[in-house]
Amino acid sequence: MERLTHPGGLEITKRAFDICGLPSSAKVLDIGCGSGDTAAYLNYEHGFAVIGIDKSAEAISQAKEKHPGFEFMKGDGQSLDIESRSIDCVMMECALSLMANPVEAVHEAFCVLKDGGYLIIHDLYIPQPSDEELETISQIKKAKAQPKEKGSCCDDGPSAYTIGGALVLEDINTELSELGFETILFEDRKSDMESYAASLIMDGHSLDEYCGAGRDKSQISYFLLVARKSPAC
Repeated sequence: MERLTHPGGLEITKRAFDICGLPSSAKVLDIGCGSGDTAAYLNYEHGFAVIGIDKSAEAISQAKEKHPGFEFMKGDGQSLDIESRSIDCVMMECALSLMANPVEAVHEAFCVLKDGGYLIIHDLYIPQPSDEELETISQIKKAKAQPKEKGSCCDDGPSAYTIGGALVLEDINTELSELGFETILFEDRKSDMESYAASLIMDGHSLDEYCGAGRDKSQISYFLLVARKSPAC
């Protein structure tokens, strides 16, 4: 069995872009592009002009070596160095849950998208967080809102948006709505995560390496979201 780079592989990517129906002239921003395979696929399959960014200098180096002639650069989805309203589609494949502030990343995506542009996210999430988990998130938010000591890092400590490496979507959904995104599609893709877990096991790995140890994996699922920025923004 070939190991997938993320749950759903290219099939989930194809599903998302079929929903968007973008023309071949579209400009796509791939946040968390890794070694650049998805960016290359989108160019070869659809003709899109793709910019790939990743926080890892090693990943960008690998992408440039593997796919010469494509545009890859080191960057952070929470602080995009991209011209405002210049992108037709922003894509985050298994990237949002790795960010300290996913809400800020959604806001940054909004800023670089053209009016009517699309946002594609697929990632791990907790469909039904428990009351205890929601209370934990609430306490983390309160702690992060307190004034910091001089020299301390505001991103220190646990995330206020994930539990066990999986997103709690409440704040992200609120941000999407407040910014003026219309959710075109939301799908639970738990079967993709199960297939991915099987590929990891066949490769001698564990799902703990992907989403953290110490949590009941049956409570974690995978989602695909496609949202559209209002044309009137």
